[in-house]
Amino acid sequence: MLFHKEVYYSPSQHKTYLATLPTGYEGQFGPGLKTRIRTLYFGNQITEPKILEFVGQIGIQISPGQISNMLIKDQKEFHAESAAVFEAGQRSSPYQHIDDTATRVDGQNQNCHILCNSVYTVFRTRPHKDRLTVLDVLRNGRPRIFLVNTEALSYLEGLSLSKFTRQTLQNWQNESVLDEIAFICITTRQS
Repeated sequence: MLFHKEVYYSPSQHKTYLATLPTGYEGQFGPGLKTRIRTLYFGNQITEPKILEFVGQIGIQISPGQISNMLIKDQKEFHAESAAVFEAGQRSSPYQHIDDTATRVDGQNQNCHILCNSVYTVFRTRPHKDRLTVLDVLRNGRPRIFLVNTEALSYLEGLSLSKFTRQTLQNWQNESVLDEIAFICITTRQS
């Protein structure tokens, strides 16, 4: 697409001003092509080489790297939408189901955590599947918080914990929500 942009010169400022491109046009490709490429790849599961072949057949000259960049770079709005879906999904039901499956990322073993209920599903790939990773997935990347209150301690009554562990947890009891640094300070100071 060809745009004719207005150019203005300000004699008082000795400066030239050039009109901006319409919203969505950065670089040499517009939002229509970017949307088409993303739809072909994510919606229709067409590979990047086949997308390159398709756009080449309709007369668009583009490199394989540029197609790849359109799929993986500058995705802030998609990440924000994904986070919003996650938050709405968690609020939509009193229960959540979480599972994980092994997956490879750049040749490295990782874990894809699947969190869902009857109205949504999200996938989060992380290097580990330990307890803190699961908590981080459930918190959607928000900082960890800790609360050792009466309710938490009564929940732990049903667990087989040593007398020392029970006493230590009693010492940590605090009715305030703590961030991770404050919690570590309390637990380190009282241990």
